[in-house]
Amino acid sequence: SPNKLKALLNTFKPQIVGITAVTMTFEPAIKVISDVKRINPEIITVMGGPHVSFCARQTLADNPELDIIALGEGENTIVELSREAEGRQNWDAVKGIAFRRDSEICFTPEREFIRDLDTLPTPARHLLPMGRYRALGMPVSLTTSRGCPYKCIFCVGRKMVGARVRYRSPQHVVDEMEYLNTLNFHQINIADDLFTANKGHCMAVCDEIINRNLQLKWTSFARVDTISETVLNRMKAAGCTAVSFGIESANPEILKTIKKGITTQHVVDAVEMCHRAGVIPFGSFILGLPGETRHDMLETAEIIANLPIDGLKLHLLYVIKGTPLEKMYQKGRFRCLSQAEYIDLVCDFLERLPPRMIIQRLT
Repeated sequence: SPNKLKALLNTFKPQIVGITAVTMTFEPAIKVISDVKRINPEIITVMGGPHVSFCARQTLADNPELDIIALGEGENTIVELSREAEGRQNWDAVKGIAFRRDSEICFTPEREFIRDLDTLPTPARHLLPMGRYRALGMPVSLTTSRGCPYKCIFCVGRKMVGARVRYRSPQHVVDEMEYLNTLNFHQINIADDLFTANKGHCMAVCDEIINRNLQLKWTSFARVDTISETVLNRMKAAGCTAVSFGIESANPEILKTIKKGITTQHVVDAVEMCHRAGVIPFGSFILGLPGETRHDMLETAEIIANLPIDGLKLHLLYVIKGTPLEKMYQKGRFRCLSQAEYIDLVCDFLERLPPRMIIQRLT
């Protein structure tokens, strides 16, 4: 609340307040920035994340309460910003930002991706109220890589962190997993865009867990065309309990439109392999994709009902800044469903699913 924010600012007395946002959370994020400036106009306000990274000029023009935007990966950027805030405040010296100089919006040279992810320190979880997350039954997460080589039109990940996947060393990854295992969460979630993008990396992480004889429970994200019996069996032996697949649709034409690069047979094969390995398969689907009719979406529900998928993550399409999908939307090549249409559709969609299926998430 604004009152809590004011109390925090008065106690901490920061020079900088930073916040991150995706497209879906931009409005509440910029409201926080506005509250900060109202409470103390001297504070330097910074925003990062995929939304503002791809519409920085417009965001600064529309929101005078925001001083600086960090573009792309922000770890090194925020360190340099902090040093400049204590010194000359020469923002031109900081790579990878957009900022306002009087009425002019300026961009500094692009910041390169961090090549060696092992140079990054482990997240300072001791500064966070981890007990609150445990109380909510949430898993604790980590990442082992950045980047995605695939070209799904609705996703900003490839553009934000690159098409070339960069990996942390298996030793560093498992060091962190071993620490996370001491925090008494029920599960660790490997939150990479695609943990199975590289078989060698995936297997090496699993081998490191097995060699240390760690008793871990963890989950990961995967594509249905990047797994095999060998990989799943090794993941299971290392403590993997579930894998979530981004399937998105069961309609072959829609899968081509969104450049998913998979087939329904891939889905069937992957789910069956999971069951043979003893790993729970979850499927993630999006409703309202370009060219998708109501009939197509309900047909997807009926196909899902006949698959031995244990759980479902159901998403309603959101057009995210910086994606090819945004360009299609701007050109009028499809329209987003209204809230009423989505509610009606979701009700019909869920009615077609079997009672056994766990609806893990609806966003």
